[in-house]
Amino acid sequence: MVACYPGSGSHYVKHIDNPNKDGRCITSIYYLNKNWDSKEDGGLLRIFPNGWANQVADIEPIFDRMLFFWSDRRNPHEVQPAHRTRYAITLWYFDAKEREEARLRYQRENSGKPALGSQQPINLG
Repeated sequence: MVACYPGSGSHYVKHIDNPNKDGRCITSIYYLNKNWDSKEDGGLLRIFPNGWANQVADIEPIFDRMLFFWSDRRNPHEVQPAHRTRYAITLWYFDAKEREEARLRYQRENSGKPALGSQQPINLG
């Protein structure tokens, strides 16, 4: 996923990448922001590591930085307001077994429902 935060205080609220066991196990982020000054530009990635009482990890989105963290509930995170255009590329590494279980769960929960965007016959009478 390529993310572009256009500045003007754009941000991303606190979340967990994989709250429902969809197969994502590691989040990797690569930053593309040259000459980034977090004091002026903001845009920090703030991680709230599980088990760290009242502590956070603030990561500056500086050029050519790559980071990895667990995608599950161990690492809720957010993007602080950015005051300049901010770019990042995010990739997820998947656990094959958990991904297959998620795919089968999705099929069970959606069996009999039309696929998104599929056309259904219209009964004209």
